[in-house]
Amino acid sequence: MIPKTIIEKILDAAHIEEVVGELLPLQKRGTIYRALCPFHQEKTPSFTVTPNRNMFYCFGCHKGGDVITFLMEHENMTYPEAVKWLGRKYGVEVEEREENIDEKQKRLKRESLLIVNTAVHKHYREVFLHYKPAQDYAYHRWGKKYCDEIEMGFAPIDGKALAHLPLQKEFLQELGLINPQGYDSFQNRIVIPIKDRYQHIIGFTARVMDNSQPKYLNSKESLIYSKRNTVFGLDVAWRAASKHKQMYLVEGAPDCMRLHSIGVQNAVADLGSAWTAEQFQLIKRTAQRVCFIPDNDPPKDGAAFGTGVEAVMKAGKLATEQHLIVSVKEIPITEEGRKEDPDTYFTHISIFRDVQEVDFVLWLAAKLFETSGNTEEKSDAVKQVAYLLSFIGDDTKLTMYIDALTKYHRGKLFWQKAIENETVRKDTPKDDDIDLNRRYGFWIDHCKYFSTTEKGGVLEWSNFTLTPLFHIKDPLMAKRLYLLTNELGTKEIVEMEQEDLISLQKFRQKLESLGNFIWKAGEKELIKLKSFLYEKTETASQIKQLGWNKKGFYAFGNGIYCDGHFSEVNEYGIVHQGEKGNYHLPAFSRIYKENTDYFRFERQFVHFNFSMVSLQDFTRQLFLVFGDNGKIGFCFYLATLFRDIITLTTHSFPILDLFGPKGSGKSELGHTLMSFFVIDNIPPNIQNSTIPALNDTVAAAANALVHIDEYKNGIDTAKIEFIKGLWDGTGRTRMNMGTDKKKETTAVDAGVIISGQEMPTADIALFSRLIFLSFPKSEFTASEKANYQQLLQIRSKGLSHLTLQLLAHRDKFGQCFYDQYRQTLDDVNALLTSHTIIDRIIQNWVIPLTAYRCLEGRLTIDLSYKELLGITVEGIVHQNMECKTNDELSSFWRMVQFLNSEGEINEDADFKIKAVSRFRSTLVSETVWAEPRKILYLQKTRIFMLYKLNAHRNGETSLPEESLRYYLENSKEYLGEQRMTYHVVKKGNQVLDFEHKDAKGMPTKMSVQQRSYCFDYEKLVEAFDINLEITREENNS
Repeated sequence: MIPKTIIEKILDAAHIEEVVGELLPLQKRGTIYRALCPFHQEKTPSFTVTPNRNMFYCFGCHKGGDVITFLMEHENMTYPEAVKWLGRKYGVEVEEREENIDEKQKRLKRESLLIVNTAVHKHYREVFLHYKPAQDYAYHRWGKKYCDEIEMGFAPIDGKALAHLPLQKEFLQELGLINPQGYDSFQNRIVIPIKDRYQHIIGFTARVMDNSQPKYLNSKESLIYSKRNTVFGLDVAWRAASKHKQMYLVEGAPDCMRLHSIGVQNAVADLGSAWTAEQFQLIKRTAQRVCFIPDNDPPKDGAAFGTGVEAVMKAGKLATEQHLIVSVKEIPITEEGRKEDPDTYFTHISIFRDVQEVDFVLWLAAKLFETSGNTEEKSDAVKQVAYLLSFIGDDTKLTMYIDALTKYHRGKLFWQKAIENETVRKDTPKDDDIDLNRRYGFWIDHCKYFSTTEKGGVLEWSNFTLTPLFHIKDPLMAKRLYLLTNELGTKEIVEMEQEDLISLQKFRQKLESLGNFIWKAGEKELIKLKSFLYEKTETASQIKQLGWNKKGFYAFGNGIYCDGHFSEVNEYGIVHQGEKGNYHLPAFSRIYKENTDYFRFERQFVHFNFSMVSLQDFTRQLFLVFGDNGKIGFCFYLATLFRDIITLTTHSFPILDLFGPKGSGKSELGHTLMSFFVIDNIPPNIQNSTIPALNDTVAAAANALVHIDEYKNGIDTAKIEFIKGLWDGTGRTRMNMGTDKKKETTAVDAGVIISGQEMPTADIALFSRLIFLSFPKSEFTASEKANYQQLLQIRSKGLSHLTLQLLAHRDKFGQCFYDQYRQTLDDVNALLTSHTIIDRIIQNWVIPLTAYRCLEGRLTIDLSYKELLGITVEGIVHQNMECKTNDELSSFWRMVQFLNSEGEINEDADFKIKAVSRFRSTLVSETVWAEPRKILYLQKTRIFMLYKLNAHRNGETSLPEESLRYYLENSKEYLGEQRMTYHVVKKGNQVLDFEHKDAKGMPTKMSVQQRSYCFDYEKLVEAFDINLEITREENNS
């Protein structure tokens, strides 16, 4: 990832006309450049480059963007390649680093909201270009050229125009573009895009075309738009301001647009609200000087000044405090005395230049002393002016100010003294504390605690203060959050456990570990401080398990979904839920921001509403890529969302097993289903995970999915027993050493997915607890791969918004599940009358089928209950056959191993194991392997008979030979038949042919050729844990 600060630095340094000019022949026309468009065929140049905006745009094919976009489009570069190319050209070092989860989540959310704003702006623009009254109004006011340049739009009077766009409703609401009922916020208004410095559309300002009120409406504040941090027109002004080192500041967007249209490019506006320190800091990045142009409206109700002048008086003071050089251009009062503002007054650049620019301090002094009638008013005027001059660090400049001020009031010494007084007063902190000393026995001054000693002296307790944030309630691990601020202004968030506040030594140790925070007093003073802090501290309960909470909400790592609304955590990880209380989700607290090793699961299990895909579009793509497996997987997810409701009826919950070879897509279905809850699913590997770690994984969330990968039959028996326990909701049992030392068993409330390249047949009891989905295919067409890539793109932004939509149906699901489960069970059993099926397998498959049946009428997706019923029955029959097959085959191969170990069958007489590189059989055409493979050749007739005899001898039931042949020939280890020569053995002894002698005169060994079953021996060992390679030690005694 390339940091945002580096990208911004490159965009600031880059000149688009230079970059494009290297690749295209540009012709300058006024302030813009033109060329034949490189992106489509044309004879007349419609491709433009605007240096003031650092943008390109083609009026023919409508392609446009910044300098990075141009390189990506014209040179076929990726985004990082374009940034690096520009970095080399403009001498900006580009460093890449790995993007952490928090950064990626915020970036994706921001990108999603910007995409929505861009799409909405495109809609408004199209409406504008087809609505003549809007064009007439805008072109008359600002001129067609300028309106086209900023791509002005129009919001139609249609109440729900935006609802028809393929955009996520939640995003539109979050941006304030529609209200909760779906009606457009902007209707019948000219719409002007608000852009940040880098041309991203972060909001809109919309004006009526008549005199109705309110004249202007602005976008709602959001992740990408904050009024305090937004300067309208900065996308145009920053480049011009970097040349002149000055910006002109006006009140509203139309004033700024007027100045831009007449050629004053370095003009910006505050969108009708008071200027803020944050806005001035943005301006300071480009210009050190600001010039205010106030509206020239007459005073009202006996006020000394008009509202425009009063606003500049306040804003100029704030700008001075931000160490900007401030001046004023005041529109002269007209003879008629009517209100004028920059939009109406500056109709030409010459008029703008004619208006005199004066220093803000002197302008303010003239205004204040002109209206000061008595001593009190003059004293106040002196203080205001002297306060502003206390920010002037240049003695020569200060002397010039004092010389100029003497014409308004008194002499030089008077002003010098006044400035000194204001300097001292400015640096003296205000004491707004309540009477702490009376109630708690201490007071606060300069970020330190003090108290009075018995002898009347002063005792300094600390060099810091603590601001109480929250008490996190917990019977075992209670803690308190405080904001530490020391006398130097250094701030830290500290998390105090209960013992840190009981022990003076631990209290000091905790504070000093964070830096320069020293407690100088004793335990008695600490108790007094605690009395104050505890009284001022709110309480919150820590959420230890994400997902569904019994209090009636659904918790993600970054917030809570309750009653149809998602509430994000604040910077301390706290969510306020009204009457339901306060809750603590620590993963996104400032305390742990840098400690990315903590709360890894909680940082992934988040809702950021990045995606705009609908449930119908997503499931259509899911089913296209994964077919029936995708349909069952989706229904398993549905069931998981309401797992607690389901288990009240079933008392168990199936495990979803995804089985197939490498590259078959089994794990990808798991990742896709997990994207309903997490972004970038990284499942634990069951082979190298401990049981405690696996237990933490499955217990981390309720009514949510967890994914465990790389299942193999050779894993520890304890792990297999652990997985089996998940079916009935029990996790690991352990001794609780922290409380009463009693055994406790972790409850499992999640839907569990396991995936791997081996069918889970190590224990048939485990296999019967699964919903078994097989993925036999590992080679795909170009079209199938393209569909898969499209699905990847959809899931990459997360699908938690769909989870919230589905959770809204919880009440409906709870009301109908019991009855629908019984009915669905009857439907399935009616279709299985000709089969003998394990009850547990039926119950497993019926659960997701019922979950879909409960919600079918509320979901608009391309799947019917009837179709799903057919898929379910087919899946039940298939799994039951696999279960029976693997159970019977396991018995057969165990019997073969027993017969071999007892000497009742012999290698070379009843079977052979050979390592071959070249192989051919009735099933396998001529094949050459790079590495030799072990093949088991099995002589059928004698072994089948011994299998029957031995089963009868042990009182067991053997399979009929026809069934045994079927199971063996359909097992995944079977490779076909091949003729093989075997020795003839009777009662364990080699049969000799005395009529024929070998070269040494010894009777030859009798042999016979028979058709043999061929098996992949290593796969048999893996699947059934057998060993037919017996090594016999020689007796050397």
